[in-house]
Amino acid sequence: MTADFKDQILSSKAKLNQPVKDFLGPNGVFSKAIANFKVRKGQLLMAENWQDTIQNGEVLVCEAGTGTGKTFAYLIPAIVSGKCTLISTASKALQDQLVKKDLPALFELLNLQPNFMALKGFNNYLCLSKYHDLCDKFVTSHALKFDESNLDKDASFDDTLTDEQKLDAGAQVVNNKVVDEKTIAKLQLLVDRTEFEIAKDLPNIDFAEVNSKFPSNVVELVTCTTDRCRKKKCKYYDECYPFKARQKAIESKVVVINHSLFFSAAQIDNNFDMNSPCILLPKYKNLIIDEAHELPSVGREHLSLTVGSSDIKRLTYDIEFIKKHFKTLPIKPFEEAVKSLKGSYMEVFSYLKKVEGNGENKRNFLYYKYEDYSEDNNDPYFEYQKVNLEFRQVIAKLYKKLRSTAKFFRDHAFDDDEFFDKIAAFIDAKANNITNLMNVDDKDNELFYGKYVGTVTVSRTSFSFSLTPLGIEEFMGMYFRNCNECRVSVLLTSATLSVDHKFAKYLTDVGLTKDTKAFEVEGSFNYPKQALLYTDENFPFFSDDNRIEKIVDNLKEVIDSVVGGVFFLTTSISSMQKAFICLSKYFTGKRKIYCQNRNLSNVQMLEKFKQDGKAILIGTSSFWAGVDVQGSALSLVIIDKLPFESPSEPMFRARCKFYDAKHKKSSFAAITVPEAVIELRQGAGRLIRHESDFGALVICDPRIVNRNYGKIFMRSLPNMKPCATKQELIELLQNHQ
Repeated sequence: MTADFKDQILSSKAKLNQPVKDFLGPNGVFSKAIANFKVRKGQLLMAENWQDTIQNGEVLVCEAGTGTGKTFAYLIPAIVSGKCTLISTASKALQDQLVKKDLPALFELLNLQPNFMALKGFNNYLCLSKYHDLCDKFVTSHALKFDESNLDKDASFDDTLTDEQKLDAGAQVVNNKVVDEKTIAKLQLLVDRTEFEIAKDLPNIDFAEVNSKFPSNVVELVTCTTDRCRKKKCKYYDECYPFKARQKAIESKVVVINHSLFFSAAQIDNNFDMNSPCILLPKYKNLIIDEAHELPSVGREHLSLTVGSSDIKRLTYDIEFIKKHFKTLPIKPFEEAVKSLKGSYMEVFSYLKKVEGNGENKRNFLYYKYEDYSEDNNDPYFEYQKVNLEFRQVIAKLYKKLRSTAKFFRDHAFDDDEFFDKIAAFIDAKANNITNLMNVDDKDNELFYGKYVGTVTVSRTSFSFSLTPLGIEEFMGMYFRNCNECRVSVLLTSATLSVDHKFAKYLTDVGLTKDTKAFEVEGSFNYPKQALLYTDENFPFFSDDNRIEKIVDNLKEVIDSVVGGVFFLTTSISSMQKAFICLSKYFTGKRKIYCQNRNLSNVQMLEKFKQDGKAILIGTSSFWAGVDVQGSALSLVIIDKLPFESPSEPMFRARCKFYDAKHKKSSFAAITVPEAVIELRQGAGRLIRHESDFGALVICDPRIVNRNYGKIFMRSLPNMKPCATKQELIELLQNHQ
């Protein structure tokens, strides 16, 4: 920012509903006063449409290509509207960028008093009670080894289970957690800084958010859940950071959350009734859903009902909490009640392990419920007849034990009705989930029949049942209708919402009508000059067991031709592992090779990749989206195959079956291809992240060339320069260096 411009903004504030072209247009303030500011046609078009939407209280869907500058395009109209704004994102990276970079800069540019914050889930914040308890123990011991597993040393699911299995199943909660002097000092510094910021009423206080600053073992020791919070009975209640964060959010003009918290808040807060109390969020009138392509998948997961091994872990923590805070209560009966319930969970787990032959699997719930269930039956409404009595018996036993355990906690709520009622409600909810799972295929079950799918996941050490909605269109459709009636303006935006430049599938998925305004704006990148695209019908077919080896052998010259770094993106863990072996064979000693799920975390691996500048990073789903590497550190992106969802994945399979049955047409064209297109576009979007970037995208799947649906993928990608041969690709890459 130039000195003249700083003087200018200090002398005049942004006006209410001031046209966005005054800021982003060719003759706008930013263009005249900010060095190297570039007017972006797409950015201005998006901002103007969003400003009109705010004024009309409507819904807008906008696909903003990479490089659009969409953040300022949606923030400026929202801020100058003067209305309370909620922003929901999918990734922590974007949430942090908004509150640490974009919003502070924009409030300064607009000469407005900063009034924004990020709100995260309750258990992201430091609990003062647990923090002081930890400090006291450390002072006493000087080498704290905190072990919560002592609460039930002789209780286990089964004597044949290993300690690791007991840990995952919940019999042991925390074992030998070490907190050293350095960690205590960092925690004390965080508390001191937070107290200073609160006392000064500074903008954007993070209220001692610890999840992003400390390892998980430390986070577990100093955070609390809403279920185990003592609220006003806690001596630190008036100073409590999670509650202060909620109160600050209610008072803020701009609040940034993630999609999971959005769904939680939509079920808790009533934003459409001005007389209802604010619990998590303020009464917002603008809603911006960024990374909106993630909304359907996050929504399905968040709206799922579950039963599983993790329930016991939760209850084991509850027992420890009771021991600490209800010292006058005899603890043994509570321990025995949970121990007995553990036994019923273990019986279910043992049965599932027996069926799977001690292997790992994920299946449709009906596979266990019926002996005559067939995974090859494509009729989701088919009525199976032969009930699996053994499975029904172990499930019924668990159901009865859940009900009796819930009653026990209610009957023994002598000291704190609210706390014990919460535990009982949690256990009763698990029993209700079992009932709904067992009745998911009952035609009389109007709430779930044909709308939800039951799945069972069995791992080496745990199990889980899930009852998941096929989609979020009913939930979000009702929500958007309420927005319309109450004139809450909504923007859904992402770089990848359309398929073949059409929005029909996305509008359906999120419950919007087909006449909802939806449009694309181009990014500022010159893809024909900045990006190369190479495909070849002679790449090995996906069924070839040696496919990865052949791809690496084919492309080793291409990799050698780039000075910068390489992403090798795969669609499965097995392919990723094979790629690591093959690439190591050729490039060990020449380039650093980083592979997901090995010695480094994803964050650490990405940072080292950027610092190196010419490394190879091999990753699966985590690296297809939300990863930003600018410059030559990423010059080549290789995608092993089109990212179709596995047809054996039970949730996806069920969604396709129900679509086929309901619409009497192929789900392949309506679900499989469109969702793979969005995923491919996300992966391709890793390549060009700045106006000066240059690189190549290689898609190693012959189907993009020799299948009719391949044209949809090609038309949906950015307009990159195609290379007819591998040699042409190599020459163009070398010529640019």
